[in-house]
Amino acid sequence: MIYIDSIATLDNKFLLNIKEASQLFGIGEHRLRSIVSEDYGCKYHLTLGRTIKIKRQQFENYLNQVEQI
Repeated sequence: MIYIDSIATLDNKFLLNIKEASQLFGIGEHRLRSIVSEDYGCKYHLTLGRTIKIKRQQFENYLNQVEQI
């Protein structure tokens, strides 16, 4: 049995896929993939096989620091 309280929403997810991050931050999926490809130290992304996950808190910190995307 699944309870509604146990369903993860964008508000409480720690890792976001590209589509979710695009919707949440208002950045296009293509641009997000480009940003992730430049993150050589894996500061704000995680790769699980072929799946890219955005570390939400670290990516928010990155967005607060940059002046232009």
